[in-house]
Amino acid sequence: MPTLAWFSAFVVGGLFVLDGNLDAIAGRLVAKRETQSAQGPGPTFTAPPVTVAEADASDEPPSVTSPPPPGSHDVGALTDACTDPKCAGWAMDGFYRAIAGEKRGTLARAVRVSWYGDSVIATDAIPGRLRERLQTELGDGGPGFVYIVPPHRFNEHEAITRSQSGTWYTHAISTMQTADGLYGPAGSTTESDGAHSTIKLVAGKVEHAELYYLAQPKGGTATVTADGTPVITADTAADARRPGFASAAIAGGASKLEIATAKGRTRLFGIDLENARGAVVDNLGVVSVNVKSFANNDPAHWQEELAHRGADLVMIMIGANEAEWLGPHDQDTKDYQAHYEQVLAIVRAARPDAACLVVSPTDQAEAKDGAYPSRPVMPVLVAAQQRAAKAQGCAFYSTYQWMGGKGSAAKWFAKGYVGSDFQHLSKKGADKLADAVFDTLMAGYQGYAARTK
Repeated sequence: MPTLAWFSAFVVGGLFVLDGNLDAIAGRLVAKRETQSAQGPGPTFTAPPVTVAEADASDEPPSVTSPPPPGSHDVGALTDACTDPKCAGWAMDGFYRAIAGEKRGTLARAVRVSWYGDSVIATDAIPGRLRERLQTELGDGGPGFVYIVPPHRFNEHEAITRSQSGTWYTHAISTMQTADGLYGPAGSTTESDGAHSTIKLVAGKVEHAELYYLAQPKGGTATVTADGTPVITADTAADARRPGFASAAIAGGASKLEIATAKGRTRLFGIDLENARGAVVDNLGVVSVNVKSFANNDPAHWQEELAHRGADLVMIMIGANEAEWLGPHDQDTKDYQAHYEQVLAIVRAARPDAACLVVSPTDQAEAKDGAYPSRPVMPVLVAAQQRAAKAQGCAFYSTYQWMGGKGSAAKWFAKGYVGSDFQHLSKKGADKLADAVFDTLMAGYQGYAARTK
Protein backbone atom coordinates (compact mmCIF):
# COMPACT_ATOMS: atom_id res chain seq x y z
CA MET A 1 0.00 0.00 0.00
CA PRO A 2 2.74 2.57 0.77
CA THR A 3 4.30 1.85 -2.63
CA LEU A 4 0.97 2.35 -4.37
CA ALA A 5 0.33 5.58 -2.47
CA TRP A 6 3.73 6.99 -3.38
CA PHE A 7 3.23 6.01 -7.03
CA SER A 8 -0.19 7.69 -7.12
CA ALA A 9 1.19 10.86 -5.59
CA PHE A 10 4.00 10.90 -8.14
CA VAL A 11 1.60 10.51 -11.06
CA VAL A 12 -0.76 13.25 -9.84
CA GLY A 13 2.16 15.55 -9.14
CA GLY A 14 3.54 14.98 -12.61
CA LEU A 15 0.19 15.70 -14.26
CA PHE A 16 -0.17 18.82 -12.15
CA VAL A 17 3.15 20.16 -13.48
CA LEU A 18 2.33 19.25 -17.07
CA ASP A 19 -1.28 20.34 -17.20
CA GLY A 20 -1.54 23.20 -14.75
CA ASN A 21 -4.08 22.28 -12.10
CA LEU A 22 -6.67 19.74 -11.01
CA ASP A 23 -9.20 21.01 -13.52
CA ALA A 24 -6.80 20.26 -16.34
CA ILE A 25 -6.15 16.78 -14.94
CA ALA A 26 -9.87 16.13 -14.72
CA GLY A 27 -10.18 17.43 -18.26
CA ARG A 28 -8.25 14.43 -19.50
CA LEU A 29 -11.29 12.32 -18.77
CA VAL A 30 -13.62 14.26 -21.02
CA ALA A 31 -11.63 15.99 -23.78
CA LYS A 32 -10.00 14.44 -26.80
CA ARG A 33 -6.26 14.68 -27.38
CA GLU A 34 -4.81 17.04 -29.96
CA THR A 35 -2.88 15.39 -32.78
CA GLN A 36 0.74 15.33 -31.69
CA SER A 37 3.96 15.08 -33.64
CA ALA A 38 5.82 11.80 -33.73
CA GLN A 39 7.18 10.72 -30.35
CA GLY A 40 9.73 8.21 -29.19
CA PRO A 41 8.94 4.58 -28.37
CA GLY A 42 6.77 3.76 -25.38
CA PRO A 43 3.10 3.77 -24.43
CA THR A 44 0.94 6.76 -25.36
CA PHE A 45 -2.00 7.93 -23.24
CA THR A 46 -5.23 8.47 -25.15
CA ALA A 47 -8.11 10.20 -23.37
CA PRO A 48 -11.49 8.48 -23.72
CA PRO A 49 -14.22 10.28 -25.68
CA VAL A 50 -16.85 12.38 -23.99
CA THR A 51 -19.62 10.14 -22.68
CA VAL A 52 -23.14 11.23 -23.52
CA ALA A 53 -26.62 9.80 -23.07
CA GLU A 54 -29.12 9.13 -25.82
CA ALA A 55 -30.79 12.20 -27.27
CA ASP A 56 -34.38 13.15 -26.64
CA ALA A 57 -36.03 15.27 -29.30
CA SER A 58 -38.32 17.04 -26.82
CA ASP A 59 -37.67 20.28 -24.92
CA GLU A 60 -35.24 21.73 -27.47
CA PRO A 61 -33.51 25.05 -26.66
CA PRO A 62 -34.86 27.91 -28.75
CA SER A 63 -33.08 29.31 -31.81
CA VAL A 64 -33.26 32.78 -33.31
CA THR A 65 -33.69 33.26 -37.05
CA SER A 66 -35.47 36.62 -37.36
CA PRO A 67 -34.20 40.14 -36.63
CA PRO A 68 -35.28 41.96 -33.46
CA PRO A 69 -38.45 44.06 -33.58
CA PRO A 70 -38.08 47.75 -34.53
CA GLY A 71 -36.40 49.78 -31.81
CA SER A 72 -34.93 46.76 -30.00
CA HIS A 73 -31.26 45.84 -29.99
CA ASP A 74 -31.66 42.61 -28.02
CA VAL A 75 -31.85 39.33 -29.94
CA GLY A 76 -32.97 36.14 -28.23
CA ALA A 77 -30.47 35.38 -25.47
CA LEU A 78 -28.29 38.36 -26.45
CA THR A 79 -28.72 41.59 -24.51
CA ASP A 80 -27.01 44.53 -26.20
CA ALA A 81 -25.67 47.52 -24.26
CA CYS A 82 -25.45 51.26 -24.85
CA THR A 83 -21.92 52.57 -25.26
CA ASP A 84 -22.75 56.25 -24.64
CA PRO A 85 -25.22 58.15 -22.44
CA LYS A 86 -27.61 58.90 -25.31
CA CYS A 87 -27.49 55.34 -26.69
CA ALA A 88 -26.25 56.56 -30.06
CA GLY A 89 -23.90 53.57 -30.12
CA TRP A 90 -24.36 49.95 -29.09
CA ALA A 91 -21.92 47.24 -28.05
CA MET A 92 -22.50 45.02 -31.10
CA ASP A 93 -22.42 47.77 -33.71
CA GLY A 94 -18.73 47.31 -34.54
CA PHE A 95 -19.26 43.70 -35.56
CA TYR A 96 -22.42 44.40 -37.52
CA ARG A 97 -20.65 47.29 -39.26
CA ALA A 98 -17.80 44.96 -40.28
CA ILE A 99 -20.27 42.43 -41.72
CA ALA A 100 -21.94 45.21 -43.69
CA GLY A 101 -18.56 46.30 -45.05
CA GLU A 102 -17.67 42.74 -45.99
CA LYS A 103 -20.94 42.26 -47.84
CA ARG A 104 -20.41 45.55 -49.72
CA GLY A 105 -16.80 44.66 -50.49
CA THR A 106 -15.44 47.75 -48.70
CA LEU A 107 -13.91 46.19 -45.58
CA ALA A 108 -10.70 45.23 -47.48
CA ARG A 109 -9.95 42.31 -45.12
CA ALA A 110 -11.66 39.40 -43.43
CA VAL A 111 -14.18 39.97 -40.64
CA ARG A 112 -12.40 38.99 -37.42
CA VAL A 113 -13.82 37.28 -34.35
CA SER A 114 -11.54 36.50 -31.39
CA TRP A 115 -13.09 34.03 -28.94
CA TYR A 116 -11.43 33.75 -25.51
CA GLY A 117 -12.35 31.09 -22.99
CA ASP A 118 -11.45 28.02 -20.97
CA SER A 119 -11.33 24.37 -22.03
CA VAL A 120 -14.95 24.53 -23.22
CA ILE A 121 -13.66 26.85 -25.97
CA ALA A 122 -10.11 25.49 -26.27
CA THR A 123 -11.23 22.23 -27.91
CA ASP A 124 -12.47 24.37 -30.85
CA ALA A 125 -15.75 22.47 -31.02
CA ILE A 126 -17.78 25.66 -30.49
CA PRO A 127 -15.53 28.27 -32.20
CA GLY A 128 -14.92 25.81 -35.04
CA ARG A 129 -18.63 25.47 -35.74
CA LEU A 130 -19.11 29.25 -35.61
CA ARG A 131 -16.14 29.60 -38.00
CA GLU A 132 -17.78 27.16 -40.40
CA ARG A 133 -21.12 28.99 -40.30
CA LEU A 134 -19.62 32.47 -40.69
CA GLN A 135 -17.39 31.35 -43.55
CA THR A 136 -20.38 29.81 -45.32
CA GLU A 137 -22.11 33.18 -45.01
CA LEU A 138 -19.17 35.52 -45.71
CA GLY A 139 -16.43 33.45 -47.33
CA ASP A 140 -13.31 31.56 -46.23
CA GLY A 141 -11.14 34.09 -44.47
CA GLY A 142 -8.68 31.42 -43.28
CA PRO A 143 -7.91 29.91 -39.87
CA GLY A 144 -7.20 33.31 -38.29
CA PHE A 145 -4.77 33.68 -35.38
CA VAL A 146 -3.35 30.32 -34.29
CA TYR A 147 -0.80 29.16 -31.74
CA ILE A 148 2.47 28.00 -33.24
CA VAL A 149 2.75 25.56 -30.36
CA PRO A 150 -0.54 25.07 -28.46
CA PRO A 151 -0.35 25.90 -24.73
CA HIS A 152 -1.97 22.59 -23.79
CA ARG A 153 -2.45 19.24 -25.46
CA PHE A 154 -6.21 19.75 -25.51
CA ASN A 155 -5.96 23.12 -27.30
CA GLU A 156 -7.11 22.41 -30.83
CA HIS A 157 -8.10 24.11 -34.07
CA GLU A 158 -10.34 22.33 -36.55
CA ALA A 159 -9.06 24.26 -39.60
CA ILE A 160 -5.43 23.16 -39.17
CA THR A 161 -3.13 20.39 -38.01
CA ARG A 162 0.10 21.17 -36.14
CA SER A 163 3.30 19.30 -35.43
CA GLN A 164 6.58 20.31 -33.83
CA SER A 165 10.17 19.16 -33.64
CA GLY A 166 12.99 20.32 -31.41
CA THR A 167 12.48 21.85 -27.98
CA TRP A 168 9.83 24.49 -27.39
CA TYR A 169 9.19 26.12 -24.00
CA THR A 170 5.51 27.09 -23.84
CA HIS A 171 3.75 29.18 -21.19
CA ALA A 172 0.17 30.38 -20.77
CA ILE A 173 -1.80 32.61 -18.42
CA SER A 174 -3.33 29.59 -16.65
CA THR A 175 -0.59 26.95 -16.94
CA MET A 176 3.17 27.37 -16.40
CA GLN A 177 3.11 31.18 -16.32
CA THR A 178 6.02 33.36 -17.33
CA ALA A 179 7.16 36.05 -14.90
CA ASP A 180 7.08 39.01 -17.30
CA GLY A 181 3.40 38.63 -18.21
CA LEU A 182 4.06 38.98 -21.95
CA TYR A 183 1.75 36.51 -23.69
CA GLY A 184 0.78 38.28 -26.90
CA PRO A 185 -2.90 38.63 -27.82
CA ALA A 186 -3.89 35.04 -27.02
CA GLY A 187 -2.57 34.37 -23.52
CA SER A 188 0.25 32.05 -24.57
CA THR A 189 3.89 32.30 -25.58
CA THR A 190 6.44 29.78 -26.81
CA GLU A 191 10.19 30.07 -27.30
CA SER A 192 13.14 28.06 -28.56
CA ASP A 193 16.70 28.46 -29.72
CA GLY A 194 16.38 26.20 -32.73
CA ALA A 195 13.13 24.34 -33.27
CA HIS A 196 10.53 23.80 -35.96
CA SER A 197 6.74 23.91 -36.20
CA THR A 198 4.51 22.91 -39.11
CA ILE A 199 0.96 24.11 -39.68
CA LYS A 200 -1.15 22.52 -42.40
CA LEU A 201 -4.56 23.74 -43.48
CA VAL A 202 -7.26 21.09 -43.50
CA ALA A 203 -8.75 22.68 -46.62
CA GLY A 204 -8.09 25.67 -48.85
CA LYS A 205 -5.20 28.11 -48.85
CA VAL A 206 -4.21 31.36 -47.19
CA GLU A 207 -2.94 34.46 -48.94
CA HIS A 208 -1.46 36.37 -46.01
CA ALA A 209 0.61 35.52 -42.94
CA GLU A 210 1.62 37.69 -39.99
CA LEU A 211 4.00 36.49 -37.30
CA TYR A 212 3.52 37.83 -33.76
CA TYR A 213 6.73 37.76 -31.73
CA LEU A 214 8.59 39.40 -28.86
CA ALA A 215 11.43 41.70 -29.85
CA GLN A 216 14.08 41.39 -27.12
CA PRO A 217 17.82 41.67 -26.43
CA LYS A 218 19.76 38.79 -27.97
CA GLY A 219 16.67 37.55 -29.76
CA GLY A 220 17.05 35.01 -32.53
CA THR A 221 15.47 34.76 -35.95
CA ALA A 222 12.22 33.20 -37.08
CA THR A 223 11.67 32.12 -40.66
CA VAL A 224 8.25 31.34 -42.12
CA THR A 225 8.02 29.33 -45.33
CA ALA A 226 4.81 28.87 -47.30
CA ASP A 227 4.63 25.66 -49.35
CA GLY A 228 8.43 25.59 -49.26
CA THR A 229 9.02 29.25 -50.21
CA PRO A 230 10.44 31.62 -47.55
CA VAL A 231 8.02 34.52 -47.05
CA ILE A 232 9.00 35.99 -43.66
CA THR A 233 12.36 36.32 -41.92
CA ALA A 234 12.02 38.12 -38.60
CA ASP A 235 15.06 39.25 -36.64
CA THR A 236 13.72 39.43 -33.07
CA ALA A 237 16.82 41.12 -31.58
CA ALA A 238 16.09 44.54 -30.07
CA ASP A 239 17.38 46.90 -27.39
CA ALA A 240 14.31 46.35 -25.22
CA ARG A 241 11.33 44.04 -25.03
CA ARG A 242 8.38 45.06 -27.16
CA PRO A 243 5.74 43.48 -29.41
CA GLY A 244 7.00 42.59 -32.87
CA PHE A 245 5.12 41.83 -36.08
CA ALA A 246 6.25 40.63 -39.49
CA SER A 247 3.84 40.00 -42.35
CA ALA A 248 3.86 38.90 -45.96
CA ALA A 249 1.50 38.30 -48.84
CA ILE A 250 1.63 34.77 -50.23
CA ALA A 251 1.37 34.76 -54.01
CA GLY A 252 -1.10 32.10 -55.09
CA GLY A 253 -1.80 31.14 -51.48
CA ALA A 254 -0.37 28.25 -49.47
CA SER A 255 -1.68 25.27 -47.53
CA LYS A 256 1.45 24.46 -45.50
CA LEU A 257 3.34 26.90 -43.29
CA GLU A 258 6.59 26.08 -41.51
CA ILE A 259 8.14 28.19 -38.76
CA ALA A 260 11.80 27.67 -37.85
CA THR A 261 13.88 29.47 -35.21
CA ALA A 262 17.65 29.93 -35.09
CA LYS A 263 20.56 32.09 -33.92
CA GLY A 264 19.41 32.67 -30.35
CA ARG A 265 16.35 32.51 -28.10
CA THR A 266 13.28 33.32 -30.20
CA ARG A 267 9.95 33.99 -28.51
CA LEU A 268 6.73 33.76 -30.50
CA PHE A 269 3.08 34.45 -29.70
CA GLY A 270 1.40 33.00 -32.77
CA ILE A 271 0.74 33.50 -36.45
CA ASP A 272 -2.26 34.99 -38.23
CA LEU A 273 -3.31 33.14 -41.40
CA GLU A 274 -5.92 35.01 -43.41
CA ASN A 275 -7.37 35.69 -46.82
CA ALA A 276 -8.38 39.07 -48.18
CA ARG A 277 -12.10 38.41 -47.84
CA GLY A 278 -14.47 36.32 -45.72
CA ALA A 279 -14.46 35.69 -41.97
CA VAL A 280 -12.09 34.25 -39.37
CA VAL A 281 -12.77 33.01 -35.86
CA ASP A 282 -9.70 32.91 -33.60
CA ASN A 283 -9.84 30.15 -31.00
CA LEU A 284 -8.07 31.80 -28.06
CA GLY A 285 -9.30 29.42 -25.39
CA VAL A 286 -6.74 28.12 -22.90
CA VAL A 287 -7.30 25.12 -20.66
CA SER A 288 -7.91 25.93 -16.95
CA VAL A 289 -8.50 29.66 -17.49
CA ASN A 290 -10.61 31.56 -14.97
CA VAL A 291 -11.28 35.26 -14.62
CA LYS A 292 -8.22 35.82 -12.42
CA SER A 293 -5.97 34.19 -15.02
CA PHE A 294 -6.27 37.26 -17.23
CA ALA A 295 -4.52 39.30 -14.51
CA ASN A 296 -1.36 37.35 -15.38
CA ASN A 297 -1.20 39.40 -18.58
CA ASP A 298 0.85 42.57 -18.45
CA PRO A 299 -2.09 44.95 -19.09
CA ALA A 300 -0.26 47.46 -21.30
CA HIS A 301 1.25 44.67 -23.40
CA TRP A 302 -2.04 42.81 -23.78
CA GLN A 303 -3.87 46.00 -24.74
CA GLU A 304 -1.29 46.74 -27.44
CA GLU A 305 -1.55 43.19 -28.80
CA LEU A 306 -5.35 43.31 -28.80
CA ALA A 307 -5.29 46.59 -30.67
CA HIS A 308 -2.96 45.17 -33.31
CA ARG A 309 -5.04 42.03 -33.77
CA GLY A 310 -7.95 44.29 -34.63
CA ALA A 311 -10.83 41.90 -33.97
CA ASP A 312 -14.26 43.18 -34.95
CA LEU A 313 -15.84 41.05 -32.22
CA VAL A 314 -14.13 39.98 -29.00
CA MET A 315 -16.00 37.17 -27.24
CA ILE A 316 -15.21 35.83 -23.76
CA MET A 317 -16.75 32.64 -22.38
CA ILE A 318 -15.42 31.62 -18.97
CA GLY A 319 -16.86 30.46 -15.66
CA ALA A 320 -16.82 26.68 -16.04
CA ASN A 321 -13.74 26.40 -13.84
CA GLU A 322 -14.89 28.89 -11.21
CA ALA A 323 -18.19 27.02 -10.87
CA GLU A 324 -16.29 23.97 -9.62
CA TRP A 325 -14.89 25.66 -6.52
CA LEU A 326 -16.90 28.81 -5.82
CA GLY A 327 -19.96 28.91 -3.60
CA PRO A 328 -22.72 31.51 -3.93
CA HIS A 329 -21.54 33.39 -0.83
CA ASP A 330 -17.73 33.08 -1.12
CA GLN A 331 -15.67 36.27 -1.05
CA ASP A 332 -14.22 35.48 -4.50
CA THR A 333 -17.78 35.21 -5.78
CA LYS A 334 -18.57 38.63 -4.32
CA ASP A 335 -15.44 40.02 -6.03
CA TYR A 336 -16.15 38.24 -9.32
CA GLN A 337 -17.81 41.16 -11.09
CA ALA A 338 -14.91 43.48 -10.30
CA HIS A 339 -12.36 41.00 -11.64
CA TYR A 340 -14.40 40.51 -14.81
CA GLU A 341 -14.72 44.25 -15.33
CA GLN A 342 -10.93 44.60 -15.20
CA VAL A 343 -10.64 42.16 -18.10
CA LEU A 344 -13.33 43.89 -20.13
CA ALA A 345 -11.87 47.35 -19.47
CA ILE A 346 -8.65 46.35 -21.25
CA VAL A 347 -10.59 44.89 -24.18
CA ARG A 348 -12.66 48.05 -24.45
CA ALA A 349 -9.59 50.31 -24.27
CA ALA A 350 -7.84 48.30 -26.98
CA ARG A 351 -10.84 48.02 -29.33
CA PRO A 352 -13.22 50.91 -28.52
CA ASP A 353 -14.95 50.74 -31.90
CA ALA A 354 -15.26 46.95 -32.02
CA ALA A 355 -17.92 44.74 -30.50
CA CYS A 356 -17.49 43.10 -27.11
CA LEU A 357 -19.61 40.10 -26.12
CA VAL A 358 -19.61 38.20 -22.82
CA VAL A 359 -20.96 34.65 -23.20
CA SER A 360 -22.07 33.04 -19.97
CA PRO A 361 -21.08 29.50 -18.98
CA THR A 362 -23.54 26.68 -19.45
CA ASP A 363 -25.42 25.32 -16.47
CA GLN A 364 -23.37 22.81 -14.45
CA ALA A 365 -24.58 19.97 -12.24
CA GLU A 366 -23.07 17.98 -9.41
CA ALA A 367 -23.86 14.55 -8.03
CA LYS A 368 -25.84 14.78 -4.79
CA ASP A 369 -28.07 12.21 -3.09
CA GLY A 370 -28.50 10.21 -6.27
CA ALA A 371 -29.55 13.25 -8.32
CA TYR A 372 -27.75 15.90 -10.41
CA PRO A 373 -28.86 19.35 -9.25
CA SER A 374 -27.36 22.53 -10.67
CA ARG A 375 -24.43 24.02 -8.81
CA PRO A 376 -25.88 26.76 -6.54
CA VAL A 377 -23.30 29.30 -7.69
CA MET A 378 -24.38 29.25 -11.37
CA PRO A 379 -27.05 32.00 -11.33
CA VAL A 380 -24.78 34.14 -9.13
CA LEU A 381 -21.85 33.87 -11.56
CA VAL A 382 -24.05 34.52 -14.57
CA ALA A 383 -25.60 37.61 -12.95
CA ALA A 384 -22.15 38.95 -12.03
CA GLN A 385 -20.96 38.49 -15.62
CA GLN A 386 -24.02 40.29 -16.96
CA ARG A 387 -23.48 43.22 -14.61
CA ALA A 388 -19.80 43.41 -15.59
CA ALA A 389 -20.69 43.38 -19.27
CA LYS A 390 -23.19 46.19 -18.91
CA ALA A 391 -20.82 48.27 -16.79
CA GLN A 392 -18.11 48.08 -19.46
CA GLY A 393 -20.36 48.56 -22.48
CA CYS A 394 -20.32 44.94 -23.64
CA ALA A 395 -23.21 42.82 -24.87
CA PHE A 396 -24.19 39.68 -22.96
CA TYR A 397 -25.30 36.27 -24.22
CA SER A 398 -26.93 34.15 -21.52
CA THR A 399 -26.13 30.61 -22.55
CA TYR A 400 -27.41 29.63 -19.10
CA GLN A 401 -30.90 30.98 -19.71
CA TRP A 402 -30.96 29.90 -23.37
CA MET A 403 -30.32 26.27 -22.46
CA GLY A 404 -33.04 26.30 -19.79
CA GLY A 405 -31.53 27.83 -16.63
CA LYS A 406 -31.48 25.94 -13.34
CA GLY A 407 -31.55 22.18 -13.84
CA SER A 408 -30.82 22.33 -17.57
CA ALA A 409 -27.42 20.59 -17.33
CA ALA A 410 -29.06 17.33 -16.28
CA LYS A 411 -31.63 17.71 -19.07
CA TRP A 412 -28.88 18.39 -21.61
CA PHE A 413 -27.06 15.27 -20.47
CA ALA A 414 -30.23 13.23 -20.95
CA LYS A 415 -30.46 14.58 -24.50
CA GLY A 416 -26.82 13.87 -25.29
CA TYR A 417 -25.71 17.52 -25.47
CA VAL A 418 -23.23 17.54 -22.59
CA GLY A 419 -20.67 15.06 -21.26
CA SER A 420 -20.78 13.24 -17.96
CA ASP A 421 -18.69 16.00 -16.36
CA PHE A 422 -21.66 18.37 -17.01
CA GLN A 423 -19.17 20.90 -18.32
CA HIS A 424 -17.85 19.98 -21.79
CA LEU A 425 -20.43 19.79 -24.58
CA SER A 426 -20.72 16.84 -26.91
CA LYS A 427 -20.30 17.47 -30.64
CA LYS A 428 -24.03 17.90 -31.16
CA GLY A 429 -24.28 20.09 -28.06
CA ALA A 430 -21.41 22.29 -29.29
CA ASP A 431 -23.03 22.52 -32.72
CA LYS A 432 -26.36 23.48 -31.16
CA LEU A 433 -24.83 26.28 -29.10
CA ALA A 434 -22.65 27.59 -31.94
CA ASP A 435 -25.60 27.51 -34.34
CA ALA A 436 -27.71 29.48 -31.86
CA VAL A 437 -24.92 32.06 -31.46
CA PHE A 438 -24.55 32.33 -35.25
CA ASP A 439 -28.31 32.72 -35.76
CA THR A 440 -28.38 35.40 -33.07
CA LEU A 441 -25.45 37.31 -34.57
CA MET A 442 -26.93 37.26 -38.05
CA ALA A 443 -30.37 38.26 -36.80
CA GLY A 444 -28.73 41.11 -34.92
CA TYR A 445 -26.94 42.15 -38.11
CA GLN A 446 -30.23 42.16 -40.01
CA GLY A 447 -31.70 44.46 -37.38
CA TYR A 448 -28.65 46.73 -37.64
CA ALA A 449 -28.90 46.81 -41.44
CA ALA A 450 -32.57 47.77 -41.22
CA ARG A 451 -31.81 50.59 -38.76
CA THR A 452 -28.93 52.05 -40.77
CA LYS A 453 -30.11 51.74 -44.38
